[in-house]
Amino acid sequence: MIRLTEACTKAAAVAVVTTTLFVGCAKPTTPGAKATSPAAAPKAAVAPEGTASGKDGGIAVLIEKLKAADGGTDRVVVIDEIGAAGQNAQPALDALVAALADAEPNVRWHAARAIGLIGEDAITAVPAIVTLLDDADPVVVAQAAAALGAIRHDDGRAVIPAKDAEVYAATLEPLAKTLVHADPRARRAAIRALGRLSPSSEVLAPIVAKQLADADHAVVLAAMHSLADIGAPAVPFLVEALKNPSSRYWAEVALAEIGPAAAAAVEPLAASAAEGEIPERLQAILCLAAIGEPAASAASAVTSVLDSNEESLRLAAAFALGRMRSPAADASLKKSVAGNDPFVAAVAAWALARIHPDDKALVADAVSRLRKQVASDDPEARAAGVAGLTELAESLDDATRTELADAFLSLLSDPHRKVEQRAGAGLIRLGASGVPALRAKITDPALRLKVIEVLGALGTSAKPALADLIAAVGDADEEVRGDAAVAIAAIGAEAAEAVPSLQKVVTDASLPAGVRYAAVYALGRIGPSASAAEPALRELVGSDDELMATVAVWAALKIKPDDQELRELAVPRLRRALRGDREMVRLEAAVALGDIGAPAASAVPILELVAEDDPMVAVRAAAAAAVAKIKGS
Repeated sequence: MIRLTEACTKAAAVAVVTTTLFVGCAKPTTPGAKATSPAAAPKAAVAPEGTASGKDGGIAVLIEKLKAADGGTDRVVVIDEIGAAGQNAQPALDALVAALADAEPNVRWHAARAIGLIGEDAITAVPAIVTLLDDADPVVVAQAAAALGAIRHDDGRAVIPAKDAEVYAATLEPLAKTLVHADPRARRAAIRALGRLSPSSEVLAPIVAKQLADADHAVVLAAMHSLADIGAPAVPFLVEALKNPSSRYWAEVALAEIGPAAAAAVEPLAASAAEGEIPERLQAILCLAAIGEPAASAASAVTSVLDSNEESLRLAAAFALGRMRSPAADASLKKSVAGNDPFVAAVAAWALARIHPDDKALVADAVSRLRKQVASDDPEARAAGVAGLTELAESLDDATRTELADAFLSLLSDPHRKVEQRAGAGLIRLGASGVPALRAKITDPALRLKVIEVLGALGTSAKPALADLIAAVGDADEEVRGDAAVAIAAIGAEAAEAVPSLQKVVTDASLPAGVRYAAVYALGRIGPSASAAEPALRELVGSDDELMATVAVWAALKIKPDDQELRELAVPRLRRALRGDREMVRLEAAVALGDIGAPAASAVPILELVAEDDPMVAVRAAAAAAVAKIKGS
């Protein structure tokens, strides 16, 4: 698939961003509708225990507490209490606006968030928030943009008075400038905010074009990445962009990045696949392939391409039909299988096997053709063959899956990185069928790290290799020991017999910190069955090593989830862990806070921020789920 990182012209970049953002941008139709982003949470949010949400007297007390607060941490706590009152926090607006100028970035973004929670009643604060779009801290910028969008989104008045309309209009150019911010969090927030402000294309497109016209090439591409990263909410804008010839190609690229969630774009993509310039048609077909089965209604248009003389498009068409799994393409695919182009024939055979996974003859034919590709001297053919076989894994019998495991394992040492990666993915897709082959190579010096990595990705399916992994935890190679501990962690509760070996690693202060982190993490993933190690973990909670203390308290809490003392120790550390460099640490911290429930209410603001701006989709989802669990409990 063509990715957003490939080259584009500035003219095309301007066209796609201006068109996708502003043409047909739907305005909120329900008066008083509340935004769903962290900076626009429902105003009816329950205030933390001890605050007087909705009572002027309670807000007055909080205003005084904010004035008296000594350090930044204390100010943040009070600001969050004020923000929890939502619309009822309006009497504190002046105090919150003053906090926007605080010397500490943490205070500034919490204040911006709290103002956004007030909603339309905070419109007088808009100019002050706009100034934060130039803040040196990207989190502050992102939360300022989110707050601007939240205030406008909350404004359900059918007719906005001219004075207020001018206030909203004045935010457009600063937000457009933020589209090319160096930080993706700021870009995403600006895109969402512009969508909520709902300006007409005629008003905003020139402003955005002005910002992008002189922007660095890489920055423009980054803006497009951010558009695609928003996912499903960006699809309506991108569908409109497909109507504009100058932006069609880049809209297709962004929609392909979004994948199945872009199903609403299938009809116009089918039209783009049928006619136009070859690059646009090719990208439209690849986009339909990325959408997959939800794009089955476009099978007729793609089949016409397969039946055409457009050699540069036929391969992509066969691939897309296989991803769509539409039986309507059977006749054309069978014709292609019998054709003269062996590559197209192999892909067409694969497509038929995908469409009819229970047809043993079709599956066998596809496997035979794809295995010939895997044996090719051409690395691209090998990579494609492995990918095709991987997608057929669920249709294969046990004997064939075992044979493929051996073949994929041999490709883990392929000199071409793409082939190696595809082989690893194939082994993961084969699941338990590949474990015997992996176990046979776990002591092979050339492959052992890759084998352990694959076993870790298999999760509980790797249980038959647990004894091998336990042995690897005691290996002389420190990297092997750490990776083996992580693989054991993936097995989880079923890896209880690994506890003594892991505990030995945890208590050995002579080992590198990374190996011990991994062992602590594994004990936490094993859970209550690792209770023998809980005293050692509790001791590490007081470690001077911040990460060690955090992972230890998390693990101890996983082993003893009802321990109130551990909960109190865990929440502040897990809050800090949410801003760490390691994706897995952030993910597990979010999950753990959600599991703690209501006692983790103080972590809601930072969880909401992570749900909005973390670079990893999985972490954003985990943080959003944690917020829901904490508020629900």
